Amino acid sequence: MTVVLLYHFWPRRLTGGYVGVDVFFVISGFLISSHLFRSPPTDLRGLAAFWARRVRRLLPAATVVLLCTLVAAVAWLPQTQLPQVARELAAAALYSENWVLAHSATDYLAAESAPSPVQHYWSLSVEEQYYLFWPILIFLLYRLSSVRATRRRGDKSPTPWLAAGLGAVFVSSLGASIHLTSTNPPAAYFVTHTRVWELALGALVALALHTGWRVPGAPLRAAAAWAGLGLMTWACLTFTQATAFPGAAALVPTVGTALVLAADGDGVAWSPSGLLGLRPSQRLGDVSYSVYLWHWPVVVIAPVALGRTLTWPVKLVLVALVLVVAALSKVYVEDTVRRAPTLVRSLPRSFAVAAVSISLVVASSVATVAWTDARQAADRAALHAALSDTTCLGAAALRNKGCAPIQGRKLLNSPSVARDDKPGVYADDCWSNNPFTRHRVCTYGDSGGKTRVALLGNSHAGHWQPALDPLARERHWRLDTYLVSQCYTVTIPIDLKPAALSGNCTRWNEWAIDSIIKGRYDLVVMSNRTWQPLRGVARADKPRVAEAAYRDVLKRFTDAGIRVMVIRDVPSAVTEAPDCVAQHLNDVTACDNPASKALESDPLAAASRADRTGMVTTLDLTDRFCRAGTCHQVIGGLLAYFDHGHLTATFTRTLEPDIGAALDRVMGPRQP
Repeated sequence: MTVVLLYHFWPRRLTGGYVGVDVFFVISGFLISSHLFRSPPTDLRGLAAFWARRVRRLLPAATVVLLCTLVAAVAWLPQTQLPQVARELAAAALYSENWVLAHSATDYLAAESAPSPVQHYWSLSVEEQYYLFWPILIFLLYRLSSVRATRRRGDKSPTPWLAAGLGAVFVSSLGASIHLTSTNPPAAYFVTHTRVWELALGALVALALHTGWRVPGAPLRAAAAWAGLGLMTWACLTFTQATAFPGAAALVPTVGTALVLAADGDGVAWSPSGLLGLRPSQRLGDVSYSVYLWHWPVVVIAPVALGRTLTWPVKLVLVALVLVVAALSKVYVEDTVRRAPTLVRSLPRSFAVAAVSISLVVASSVATVAWTDARQAADRAALHAALSDTTCLGAAALRNKGCAPIQGRKLLNSPSVARDDKPGVYADDCWSNNPFTRHRVCTYGDSGGKTRVALLGNSHAGHWQPALDPLARERHWRLDTYLVSQCYTVTIPIDLKPAALSGNCTRWNEWAIDSIIKGRYDLVVMSNRTWQPLRGVARADKPRVAEAAYRDVLKRFTDAGIRVMVIRDVPSAVTEAPDCVAQHLNDVTACDNPASKALESDPLAAASRADRTGMVTTLDLTDRFCRAGTCHQVIGGLLAYFDHGHLTATFTRTLEPDIGAALDRVMGPRQP
């Protein structure tokens, strides 16, 4: 627990501190399995009694923390975050948070959202799911061994069956972890079947000790314990966010933990048991569950509540506060409920505690979501009414003289409305997402139009669809989308993890380019955020190499007689714009950024400007976002971004005159 606490408060100091959760899994599997081997469940009542003890031990404290976290979130977090926080609170109460996070981790947009104050419940979800099915597995293995022994009149020892069953879980789960870590690392980190092997490893050690096996000799036991402690320490100090994890790498801290447990070094000379048995270590171990529950909401909410980045002195105060609150929670919540005679003597009452705990959190979460939805509906209605006056609305405020571009009018789209104000290509599922094997084309504009336009690029091309769709309809053009997340339109390898994604990305780009050329499109509208590194290319060389790669793509289009209009990438909001504005409603300029920071390099625009065929044009709309060296997030009464750099559909529509004029220059004026 100490490792996790230090890692979450000082992630750059202890880069591999996240392995503390893996150590916890092994220890948890060891302790629970040891108990089950000593007192194996023999019937349904035995199973129910086991689950009732888990309920009394874990749910009351978890519920108190969840409810306190909800109150703190409503008080201090931006309104934009509340719906997702409330939904995750419900998932945490139902012990399914790991699956929610696995889904959002593979969602390109959601993956970059602010961390949830309850996301640490993912590990508790894995553990509770383990507690649900593990005693059933042990029960079935005992019954199976008993039946087989009766039929064969042989040895009734269940050990071979237990070893085979637990070993099968260990091997299959470890295999799934290694495979998924290589193909889908974000999901692999959270899902249950890639983590159960760690608990099974602890269970196998427990089974070995239960049958009487011991590491032979005191010197060897001490050496095993120190070796295990060394493996755990090495993982904490050397692993980073770049480590492919969990996968095979997780064997380092987990095998280390198994060695310490198997060594059973208590009372062995020269073993680390003296260090691990120090009173502060034991005291922290006693409150470790409560510390784990309380520390992460503090890490997430405290900087927002204090309105500042946490410094070392502040972090030390917060750590001390967490320890105090955890100690009180242990005494007055955990121990009080766990030892309550009226609950200990009654299984129905114990399960009633579970029902009440879960219902309280879920009901509070549903009420919070309903409250935020009602406010959002009112904000949408107010925005719709305000859109009737477009004179100085959005980009028009920087296009038309006489408008006050930034502070001249009230914020019309609230941050919560802006967060959900995404282009139609999201609702229409027009993307090829990770692993980039899907070929999806959506059609907008006039589907029967003779002039055919392709919108090509990543999400920074997709956010132009709300402006291009009505423009294409007015001109009776057909607009087809070729959109992918993360990748950008080059045919050289982009360095994505895992490596297989790089090949998929390149193949998707080749498919899109070939499809557009074979489709004999009249115009390609291209835009990209060239963010991911290129494989084998130094960071300093990336702009030059990417520009050359873009030139090759543009040449393929122009050689095929297809015109191209490149829209330079828009300035980045740098931070999550809706969250920032929600925290600074009295002065939205607090979220502005200097152009030097907001304007990222755009090799595609550079390649476009270098074209000499006359068939490639560049549209740079930077002056619709930036003025006098400052780039704004609220322009003409509209929040321009729904996250850190993607445009809201409403703001994009205010750029229609600029984009329409550019299209007329490229394709010729509209015919009457």
